[in-house]
Amino acid sequence: MQPTVAQLRKEKDRKRRRAAERWQLYLAELRHRRDQTDRDRRRRLLWLIMLWALILEAIPTPTFFFARIPAADLPQQKRQSKPSGKSQKKDEFDKHDDPRSDDERRYLSDYSTRFGEESQQVYDGLTYNDIVALNKIHRPWLFPVFKPVPGMPRRYADEPVHVWTLFYHMTSDYHRPDAIKALKVIADPAAHDWIDACSAEQDGLSYKDLRRQCMRRTPDATLYEFPRAAARWREEKRREAEERKKGIKETPNNGPTPPGID
Repeated sequence: MQPTVAQLRKEKDRKRRRAAERWQLYLAELRHRRDQTDRDRRRRLLWLIMLWALILEAIPTPTFFFARIPAADLPQQKRQSKPSGKSQKKDEFDKHDDPRSDDERRYLSDYSTRFGEESQQVYDGLTYNDIVALNKIHRPWLFPVFKPVPGMPRRYADEPVHVWTLFYHMTSDYHRPDAIKALKVIADPAAHDWIDACSAEQDGLSYKDLRRQCMRRTPDATLYEFPRAAARWREEKRREAEERKKGIKETPNNGPTPPGID
């Protein structure tokens, strides 16, 4: 005799309830194991704390903690008033009266010069002027000699010219011609035509484009950008010319050709 539909449904529900009960028992067992592991961990930690407390009580504190007591400072002597006569002055940093060691006197002192103290001793019996003179002899690369640049305008002929200074001078109508001439001297010759177009304000350009397109973080990077900007300008002009020719070819020739167009 085959089971009916009701019997099959009842059997299926019974199996589902048994599976749910087994799953609940499995979850309860997992929670029990987790709680037991936490209790064991806390119990071991408590035992460690108690053992550490017993060890601290058994060991004397002075021998366990290495306390270092600093030495007492030397008594400060009262500074006596100096006599008015210049010949009776006493050196403040006399080695016989200075309690510091040679290393402290050499490395813990400020040897930087202040305004008006260039003629005083800086280090090892040398003054600031002596150090500068020695550097000029043994380190000549620190003091480059300025050489006039041929073709430089008179305004910028007596000192090294800075490209950012030229950008600043271009904002003045009075200084702009000389600044543009000096810029052409220090810039790459490949960018001269673009600089001329910007200075003459042709093709929608102006002198402001020189700074807008070439200003970079360093002067060298700024000068390196001039030929690249000129190349972009030439490429744009070439594309515009090609598009103009292409538009003329596509326009039907129904009438006379306007003047100025090939």
